[in-house]
Amino acid sequence: MDKFIKSLLLGTAAGILNVIPLVFLGMGWHGCIATLLHWFGVSLLLTYASLPLTGAVSGMIIALLTGIPLVILIAETAVTAIIPLLISSLVLGCVLGYMTERLITNQP
Repeated sequence: MDKFIKSLLLGTAAGILNVIPLVFLGMGWHGCIATLLHWFGVSLLLTYASLPLTGAVSGMIIALLTGIPLVILIAETAVTAIIPLLISSLVLGCVLGYMTERLITNQP
């Protein structure tokens, strides 16, 4: 399977995992779509960026840096969502970075 397709599949999985709690918290569809697209972008960045760090650390850094603008936008309507969104960015970024390194980057 192509690296691009694998990356999008991992991004979809991470996005769905992040959107599920947002739906239960009553977040609007704009925030859910933005979150899903955010994880598509993070997965592509992790696949094609070459940081001199492990996949998990790279995932946390990229997810946090790209998630801050999303958190600022969502915080306008839901201030209580700031900390859970930052934590989910760190955790999902770590997992996504690890999975990207293991399933995509280190494959022959």
